[in-house]
Amino acid sequence: MSYESRLKELTEHIGQIEYIRNVMNSVLFWDKITNMPSKGIAYRSKQLGFLAEESHKLFNDHRFRELLNELKGDKRNTFKTERMIAHITRGASFINSIPEKEYGEYISLISLSEKVWSEARKSGELDSYNECLRRIMNKFRNFADYWGYKEHPYDALMGYYDEGLTVRKLEKMVDSLKPGLQELIGYERNNTLNYKPPILISADIEKQKMLWQMLLKRIGFKADSGRVDPGECTTIVANSPGDVRIVTTYDKDNIYEGIFNVLHSGGKGVYQQSIDPSLLGTMLCEASSNYIEEAVGRLYENIIGRSSGFWEYVFRESSAIIPELDSKKCGFDEFMRSINIHEPSPIRINADEVSYLMHIIVRYEIERDLISGELKIDDLAEVWTLKYEKYLGVKPKNHLEGPIQDVHWASGYVGYFPTYIAANLTSAELSSAVEKECGNLDDILAKGEFEKINNWLRENIFRFGALYTPDELLERSIKKEVEANSYLNYLKRKVGD
Repeated sequence: MSYESRLKELTEHIGQIEYIRNVMNSVLFWDKITNMPSKGIAYRSKQLGFLAEESHKLFNDHRFRELLNELKGDKRNTFKTERMIAHITRGASFINSIPEKEYGEYISLISLSEKVWSEARKSGELDSYNECLRRIMNKFRNFADYWGYKEHPYDALMGYYDEGLTVRKLEKMVDSLKPGLQELIGYERNNTLNYKPPILISADIEKQKMLWQMLLKRIGFKADSGRVDPGECTTIVANSPGDVRIVTTYDKDNIYEGIFNVLHSGGKGVYQQSIDPSLLGTMLCEASSNYIEEAVGRLYENIIGRSSGFWEYVFRESSAIIPELDSKKCGFDEFMRSINIHEPSPIRINADEVSYLMHIIVRYEIERDLISGELKIDDLAEVWTLKYEKYLGVKPKNHLEGPIQDVHWASGYVGYFPTYIAANLTSAELSSAVEKECGNLDDILAKGEFEKINNWLRENIFRFGALYTPDELLERSIKKEVEANSYLNYLKRKVGD
């Protein structure tokens, strides 16, 4: 059989895997969290479980693995073909090491546990959620054993999302961040006498949707290749560069929640829409890594989205949609103060930039200890409260401010929270690199010259998809190691301002 025939057979098989994955993770998942009737969840769980098993069969197919081994390292391979094979081989190793039946059980469990989480959010009770969480953590302990690790079972779970990330490496990051974060959080707590609450602006959902669509257009998100909808949780699902869907939560009494969720997901959306579409069918038409994509989200949400330059550009247009923004109650200066208030909160998604990563450190430490068995599910709520009091100086009033505030564990994202640490550090490095080449960020934003920012990111990050590893991508673009100092210095400037 010729090289060309084998390569064609391989790419056709990969295309089938990609079709199923995108239907599961994009279309069906998006429908489930935006439009699906509540009574549909049981049957949808069976559908997702079936598709997961079909995907597992395709990944575990003997001929598929044979073709990967035959073509790996072939001198006739293009760079893209070699990276496609390496990327899929790594991804297949995670899937193939899990028994097919257990993988299907896991998908069904996650689909049901998200519903249990949603019900726990309404009731404020932990019993049913804890039982689901116990089953989920047991599954992930099994997965860690299947995937293998050298030092800590949590290494295997982090490695699934970001290759090479380990407890040992993360502890170094946390150790370099904690002192600076604690100093800044302490400054926040010691200056509460000067604290004034933010001016909250309310608006109905239709006005907020108009505002979201305007903001997305201004940052370069293409309406003909995407959409934005309210849903149970804030996320982004990408079926292809031409079909990128943003789901956001919102508060009718506080438009800031929707604004910054949309800017965060909108940044990720610009990334997904900018990936070279020729990478479709190779499994490379996706972000280089979870933390690189999250770094882009944090760049658009915070470094850009909370800057004076950005709002100088869009404030008048925003006020035309929601007149209360530019009124005696609010106005530009008061708005800028309100969206940049620094005050520790028990809720991660409401956290200011100074304290945000301390929320992540709490979750990382709890996840690590749940997987190792050092922490029991029944003790989770108590340990959560103790860590919040120690690290942030705030005490959760109830479980809604505790372990059920995030959907991540119910959705099976165990090992994902540490990516937020690397992401926030990387967002500051990307901002510095853009400024170095394009000029002062505030000046660019005030003039509405978003293409300068997007063009740099597109040329250096976005268009490559997963063609390069995160380390390779950052070496090509920012030409330095990601470190905590850049991020801490950015936070200190924000607090000083």
